[in-house]
Amino acid sequence: MKIGIVATSVWRSPHLEMAKALVRRGHQVAVYTEDARVPTSARFTRLQEDGVEIIAIHNERRNPWLWLPDKLLKPLLGRRFMTTLYAIYRYIRETRCDVYAIEGDWLGVFPALLSYLMPFRWVVTVHDHELLGVKLDYPGEPSSWWREPVKRWVLRRTDGVRANSWVTRDVLVRGGISPETITVVPLHYTDRMCIEGDLDVFRDESRRDILQRHGLPDDCELLVAACRLTPFKGLDLALRAIAIAHRERARIRLIICGGDRIVEGVGSYRAFLERIATESGILASVVFAGNIPPGDVKRYYAAADLHLVPSYIDTFNYSAVEAALTGTRTVMTDLVGCGYWLGKIGAALIVEGRDPERFASAIAQGLRLGPGPAGPLGVATRTREELGLARTAGEFEAMLVHNLRRAQASQVAAGRDGN
Repeated sequence: MKIGIVATSVWRSPHLEMAKALVRRGHQVAVYTEDARVPTSARFTRLQEDGVEIIAIHNERRNPWLWLPDKLLKPLLGRRFMTTLYAIYRYIRETRCDVYAIEGDWLGVFPALLSYLMPFRWVVTVHDHELLGVKLDYPGEPSSWWREPVKRWVLRRTDGVRANSWVTRDVLVRGGISPETITVVPLHYTDRMCIEGDLDVFRDESRRDILQRHGLPDDCELLVAACRLTPFKGLDLALRAIAIAHRERARIRLIICGGDRIVEGVGSYRAFLERIATESGILASVVFAGNIPPGDVKRYYAAADLHLVPSYIDTFNYSAVEAALTGTRTVMTDLVGCGYWLGKIGAALIVEGRDPERFASAIAQGLRLGPGPAGPLGVATRTREELGLARTAGEFEAMLVHNLRRAQASQVAAGRDGN
């Protein structure tokens, strides 16, 4: 089978790793992408990497032949809509794959339009919960009178929808997408998330480093939350739960990793969280670490006794996966997508709803249990087995084959009805 993958950036991404895995499974794979290192958007740059054909344009420059329409459409559709549309048209026309996997619903706008001009089979992956008309009532929740119907139109034009978790699938169904068109295939961990060498040594070194860096006592019970400081991440729940748990576990300390965001109707989200911590009497036990270099985040996960994900919703959440790969378990809400897989292997404690008492109880339970009888290495090993590329590539392949056959059967049936 010849498979196309469309993704805005593939280098050092799960998408390129998936493409290589599909090649190893005997398929031809042609990837369309955009990257700053490519010289132009007027012509394709063609590369080969481990058997994957990569077809790329520059990620910002406009095609000079489409400069004027891009300029005119910029206020409505972004600065280079026509450049991208024409590039994906040329890519599909030249590659003629059996099926295309589109990584992201906004990218799906382009094949949805092009499918009116030429026949091809395509599946779109949904990575986010926004703009489906499903409201979760967190501050600053986005809405758009025109993007919501466009997103649903894209998801109804495609031959199939890949949801990256059961949480994503449920939101799609609530948004009006037919469950028969949706297949759940999780994301996989990437090798750079794993710890090289002795995991216990890495954890011990990370613990000493992080505690010293932030002036925390050696005997503290360390909790870490690493995420964008945005309301849907639900950090207010973590603070209120810690205030409850702190009554009996005064050694708890929380490090929040992530830069501040200004939220409409809220202002500085960090200041909002600081007010909650102050009112709850735990400000002295909370450290706002700011943005952490990507290569340093694993040290925070490895240093922690528990990782917290108190999100209103997270369609997958790689941070919990990366924490598990360092041997640290996560306390999370039941609307965190990767929880289905991490919960099965004991790498996550899952709390239903957003009750601070329940979340505090789960934190206390997690601190009592630690990583479990198999230790940090057991948590990391089970995570690699559950969310490894070898397994997810097989599920991804099966999803593409299923949707291709379903689309072909529908075409045959339509032809018979036409006769």
